[in-house]
Amino acid sequence: MFYADARSLHREKNHIRATVAPKGQQISLSRDRIQNLQEVERQMPQRVGTGQEWPNKKERQVLSYHKKHGTTSPLYEKIRAKYPNW
Repeated sequence: MFYADARSLHREKNHIRATVAPKGQQISLSRDRIQNLQEVERQMPQRVGTGQEWPNKKERQVLSYHKKHGTTSPLYEKIRAKYPNW
């Protein structure tokens, strides 16, 4: 059993990454092996609002680039306004 910060949960392909207590280490868990997957996914922060479409490939690229590099641009700000929880 792991105790993880729900805000740290995020999905990467077929894995869920989490920061676990007590040392704050990051772990990666295969979704295929998680026995309570539905419960875990309910705790994950929602990146897109209910009924809202996901960002397209170009928007995801811009969001990922600026998040990774800690930068901004007018296009990034426009997309962030559309997807504030991304």
